[in-house]
Amino acid sequence: MKAIHLFRHSNTYRRMFLHNYILYTATALLLLLMAGLLICRQDFAACRESALQAASNLAYYADDQLAACQKLAASVGQNERLLSLYSNAATDLDFSLLDSTTLFAAQHDLVSAKALNRFAATLNVYLYNKQFVISDNGTMTLESFYQSIFNMSPSIFSEYLRPISSGSFLFLPKGAVEETDTPQHPLLALSVINGNGTRYGNLFILLDERQMREDIRLLLNNQDMEFYLFDSAGRPIVTGGPTEPDNSSALFSCLSTDDHFQSSTGSLSGWIGFTGYSKSFLEKRFRSILWTVCGLSILLLILGLPLAHALCRKSYAPIRELASIVSSSGHQAADRVIEYEALKSAISSIFEDKSLLEEQLLIYRPLLVNSLLLELLEGSLPRTAILPGLQRLGVEFHYPSHVCCCILTDCASQEFLMSLALETRNTHTGCLYVTYRKHLGIFLISAPTPQDCMQACSRLLDLLTRITPNAFLGVSDTADRLEQLGMACQQSRRALEYLPPDPSCRGIFWKQLEASGALELTAPSCLKSLPASFGAGQAAEARNNLTLYFQSICCCGPVKKEHLTYARDQLLAAVSRAEKETGGAWNQDPLRSWTPDQPGALDELKHLALLACDRLEQNSQEQKEQQLQNSAQTLMDYLTLHLYDEDLSLSKLSEAFQMSESSISRRIKQITDYNFLDYVNRKRIEYACSLLAETDMSVNEVARTAGYESDITFRRLFKKYSGITPGDYRRQKE
Repeated sequence: MKAIHLFRHSNTYRRMFLHNYILYTATALLLLLMAGLLICRQDFAACRESALQAASNLAYYADDQLAACQKLAASVGQNERLLSLYSNAATDLDFSLLDSTTLFAAQHDLVSAKALNRFAATLNVYLYNKQFVISDNGTMTLESFYQSIFNMSPSIFSEYLRPISSGSFLFLPKGAVEETDTPQHPLLALSVINGNGTRYGNLFILLDERQMREDIRLLLNNQDMEFYLFDSAGRPIVTGGPTEPDNSSALFSCLSTDDHFQSSTGSLSGWIGFTGYSKSFLEKRFRSILWTVCGLSILLLILGLPLAHALCRKSYAPIRELASIVSSSGHQAADRVIEYEALKSAISSIFEDKSLLEEQLLIYRPLLVNSLLLELLEGSLPRTAILPGLQRLGVEFHYPSHVCCCILTDCASQEFLMSLALETRNTHTGCLYVTYRKHLGIFLISAPTPQDCMQACSRLLDLLTRITPNAFLGVSDTADRLEQLGMACQQSRRALEYLPPDPSCRGIFWKQLEASGALELTAPSCLKSLPASFGAGQAAEARNNLTLYFQSICCCGPVKKEHLTYARDQLLAAVSRAEKETGGAWNQDPLRSWTPDQPGALDELKHLALLACDRLEQNSQEQKEQQLQNSAQTLMDYLTLHLYDEDLSLSKLSEAFQMSESSISRRIKQITDYNFLDYVNRKRIEYACSLLAETDMSVNEVARTAGYESDITFRRLFKKYSGITPGDYRRQKE
């Protein structure tokens, strides 16, 4: 009740409620309209897609039916009783000479064939040069059959009485013959062929239109979809529309141009199927979507009333409390209509009373000055609109020369900037400060001459170095007009993107940047291959690329922080690649914690890069040593295995290990302290000694077993290494 009372009697509340409710209503209705349009579009696309798929299924059904008819004609053509009736020449002239037993059996075969094909209503077989037609429900004369089908007498020129070419058919749709009684079902005529491939009759299939319609409904599985099946000439075969077509050609043309229907043509039959939804059905679906959207709109409008009321009550509470404070007791006793007027009178009284106005200005003056100076430096408002406001706040520009300085520090608080500005000012120099962001502040220095401005910048830089050595100061060129302050601010901010050449210096002057050429310097591309070099273990190449990169970006003196950050990122990518490719643990924390704003950032990054190269070189050396050890072990294993082969030589080892003979010999010398031949002969003689002492083998057999082809060579080498002949050695051991 209290909320209803406020809504009825408070102008402020009513304005607030209407504003929120209108905003909510417009947003909700717009979103709902967009959702409805999207649903309609998706529904239309879904209908179109389903119609296209159904048309394809309908064309496939037509091909399947024609293939079944051709299969039926082929099976009928192999019927022995029909062949017997056709071969009986006596029946050509006299219909009464037909064998009743054979004729009845042939009729029964047609009944069985029709029972296996649901699409056929009646089967009739005409045998060439006969005067009768055999049907599943009896036999009739050709005259009677032709009169019942075409309402005319048969003619020898009729295409239905002549052989039909293989693979083709004749089709007579319902209503095709004008001013005659057409058959109840569409008619399909195909040739029947015997086992030798000779056509000896025509099969007339009256299609069961009702059964075909049921089959198509079951195939499409959509009771709301209309379908039409035409032959290749555009004549209707079966329709699933609301009414039978009066004009088949007009219906075919209408369906061909209707966007709501999709068509597909059978590859075998050539019949054309149309499927789709009628305009009335689509309009009904659209109306249902429209009514749903309207219902949701009404529901959202009703739900918006309590929602807007809840938001207004929350926002209205402090306004009502303030109005109660500033309203007189008489007004409070009268009614609650005066909230808005009471607030307006209270605000007006502040500006009418100069003491109250001065009090408000003292409270908000720093914020207003900071905001107006920021607008002046960024140039978002005309200078003529900003300077009068600054003058009213007591800020004037008495000097013609101005310099903008941006400071990058850990915390650019208002107290910190104010203390620096007060220390920088003197009787001939003014210094204003602007709090821009948490880590960025701006100083605006004004002086009579550019030299005085530069001296003030030097004092500010000295103060900054003593207070916080981690800060940087970007200094712009001298501006002679206030219109140039925006450009000066951009210069000082861009100067902070560079590091001075001297690590102990914290000031970056725009004039020095322009003179050095660092502004036009672009980062070289030599670090693009750094990750690949680290991954391949190429420490020398990586070190050369890093050295070349640092030389290139430092050639002008000042270094752009972006170039250093890029080098850090490439180093991190290279170290990650090295960890993945070569293994081992790399300490990436120093690189990740490095920033271009830290003291000695350039030297620290160079040091980290050299450490990474040293680590890479150490890993590469360890891998090489491990590979050498593995290679040496493999070489000695191979040598031990083939030590007693007669064809053992340096050339064979060179071929086996893909190394030069000198490298093989040098490797064996490093491992055994003997050259290749000396090592092999010593091992063979040791083996021969064991054979002489432990076996009864002859000296010649011992020589061949130890790997010597000639016993003379064996005896000579045995005496060389043992000092006695093989025979003496055996006698000593005995």
